[in-house]
Amino acid sequence: MTQSLDQESTHHKGRRGLSVHRPGRKPFLRSSYSTLQPNNARERGFSLILIGLALFVMIGMLGLAIDIGRMFVYKTELQAFADNSAMAAIAQMDGTQTGVQGANATALTGPDGASLANKVNFDSTTISTVTTSYATSFSGTYDSFATASSAATNNYRFLKVTASSNVSLTFLPVLPGISNLYTVSASAVAGQQATSNLTNGGLLPFAPDAHNPADTTNFGLLPGQEYSLKWNGGNTASCPGDVGWPVPGSPPSEHGFVDIGEGNSNSRVRDAIISGGYPNANSTPSSISTGDTLGGVPGNRGSSIFDALDTRASQDTDDISMTYAQYKAAGTGNGRRVVTVAIGGTWSGNGSNASTPILGFANFFLYTHYSGTSQGICATYIGPANTTGSSSGGTDRTKIYTNILYQ
Repeated sequence: MTQSLDQESTHHKGRRGLSVHRPGRKPFLRSSYSTLQPNNARERGFSLILIGLALFVMIGMLGLAIDIGRMFVYKTELQAFADNSAMAAIAQMDGTQTGVQGANATALTGPDGASLANKVNFDSTTISTVTTSYATSFSGTYDSFATASSAATNNYRFLKVTASSNVSLTFLPVLPGISNLYTVSASAVAGQQATSNLTNGGLLPFAPDAHNPADTTNFGLLPGQEYSLKWNGGNTASCPGDVGWPVPGSPPSEHGFVDIGEGNSNSRVRDAIISGGYPNANSTPSSISTGDTLGGVPGNRGSSIFDALDTRASQDTDDISMTYAQYKAAGTGNGRRVVTVAIGGTWSGNGSNASTPILGFANFFLYTHYSGTSQGICATYIGPANTTGSSSGGTDRTKIYTNILYQ
């Protein structure tokens, strides 16, 4: 009895919150929550550090993208300038000192000229530095402008334009060793590519006579002198360069016209003069090379031929310049008065059976105006043939040169 009361008494003490210890159980610790608070605070602080670092990296990457993007824009615009300047400049290189001087002036300012000098950074910044160099072959030595322009004549056919400009950097300079200005540059090489034949138009139906078949560059013709595209009746000459020159072989009277694929009809000859679309894939011949023989087109062909030449000359945006030197200096022509023709050798046969071997090709400069019915037709000899409205610094008269962008 006494033992039961003691147990009950002990039980009641436990309920009243008196010190009770039950075997196998740990006492409840009220301070357990408070011990977790410092750990959570440390985690929150570490997260802030990570966020800060991430923001720093993201801002850095954004800045990097902005600066590199500006460099890319500059590079693209500089390359476009170099390409266009090189192609515009190479058209002026005709084997003369003035040709190199004109090419250099065009390359430095761009195809639009000094009044509209090319710019970069969305046309807000003038290109700071442009240099040019010149070579006789694409893989050869490129000479400076001072060297290339020192002689009255030259054989330069390739032009390299290098343009550079400084880009202001905003974010990259925070990195060690990077300046706030970075120089971006671009270069282009344009040249006069030599081809052996014409297959896609470009010739006019004339074959002026070579004065010296052994001359590997100019056929004995003098640049700046007038020669006969077509002779007078009885093969007499009225063009100064041919006066007193003996007719080679036995050409038909009023010789000079040749069949480059247009045939014998007046309308086709007229079309060949105005359009220059022969030879082509649908004509016979479909291509013309040095060494080929072309048949003559007999007769003076009347006023329609003079009208065709007048039409061709009037298509040029410079129908004022009287000489080729003036034409080049003005720089406003579109090349329609510069024509490419085959150069004939010794004629054989007679009448409709007459023919001449082709020794090579050349460029001539048309008058501002043509009229007449049967007299000779004159034009000024420029130099070796170039199908892009200029002459060439090339020395191989058997080739035809075309201006292209090499690099």
